[in-house]
Amino acid sequence: MISIKRQLKYNRILLLSIGLWPYQQSKFVQLQLILFFGVLISCIVSQFTVFVFTKCTVDTAIKVLSAALYVAMCTIQYNSFRINIHIVKQLLDELDHIFKELTDENEITILKEYGKTAERFTIIIMMINCVNLTSLILMPIVAYIPGNIFINEARLQHVVQNMMPAYFVNEKQYWHIILLHLILVGIIGGSAVVATGMMLVGYFEHACGMFKIASYRIKKALMTNVKSVKLKDEIIIHKEIILAIDIHRKAIKFSQYMFSNFQGSHFWLLIVGVVCLSLNLYGISETMLTNDVEQFITHFVFISATFVYFFIANYIGQKVTNHNEHVFFTVYNVRWYVASLHVQKLILFLLQRGTKTVYLYLGGIFMLSFELLATLTKASISYFTVVYSMQQ
Repeated sequence: MISIKRQLKYNRILLLSIGLWPYQQSKFVQLQLILFFGVLISCIVSQFTVFVFTKCTVDTAIKVLSAALYVAMCTIQYNSFRINIHIVKQLLDELDHIFKELTDENEITILKEYGKTAERFTIIIMMINCVNLTSLILMPIVAYIPGNIFINEARLQHVVQNMMPAYFVNEKQYWHIILLHLILVGIIGGSAVVATGMMLVGYFEHACGMFKIASYRIKKALMTNVKSVKLKDEIIIHKEIILAIDIHRKAIKFSQYMFSNFQGSHFWLLIVGVVCLSLNLYGISETMLTNDVEQFITHFVFISATFVYFFIANYIGQKVTNHNEHVFFTVYNVRWYVASLHVQKLILFLLQRGTKTVYLYLGGIFMLSFELLATLTKASISYFTVVYSMQQ
């Protein structure tokens, strides 16, 4: 028997760290959610104060927005899980129920393999995030080490003032407080994106496993010499095909239901992400002219994190589509045409469903796929080109 909670144990740890594990929502966790969300919102608000309290130039606006929009992406992702936490729990319960119905050892092995794939994915991203957060935490400590040539207090203050041109307090006098705030935002925002993103990856990987089981059941059902089956064998074939259709239907329903509850927030995440990429590309072009290493690293981190998120989202969307299509390739390739009439009628349900490809749409407009990834990349570069030409 497979336990979904055991399969997603690393995702559970990540969600617990930011208060989003749906099975332990105590009053303390509710307070944690409010505090974490408040920290992210306060960072966005504080960065936008530059448009209110100071005379803002185009360069300053671009510099502020390149950081503020990245934090906004983290906030949108965190809030999407916060308001849909009951959906997260419902999906976990649904997966657990589906998995407990499995009795075939090969089917259990298939799901374990997809669970391991999701686990490896989570471990890799989690390790990268841990390295980034550790660097962020150690940065102010290293700055005060005597003889350090890589980063010092002046450079650290320069980074803070560039990221926060206007703040609620005097930037030069209280830059340590601003730095602490930025570190908290980095920890919470980075953890939120990794935890929620990898949870969605875990869901979709298991959905792909369900599509794979549907293909396996179809092959298993028609492995028999369908020309000379007895009545008992035909009943078994009927049962296997019905089970294949059933789990295929559940996989489609699970994927689309999950995505429909998050597509609104992820639609805005995509729009904000494209603008964020464009502005940070412009920021990098500017830092290459001024040789500002600290700002170059900052923009590069924002670009890398945003692009990786887009890549993973579109990769997993493409994978779901490919696994659904593989079910129908399996149906077409088996010798269904020599089966009995009753068996052919059952397979006809799958053949008819195969004319409708399963796509995951954002806002009913954008379809998650490698094609969308290429479109987003082109759009970001195009907007960057427009901004750059306007500033010349």
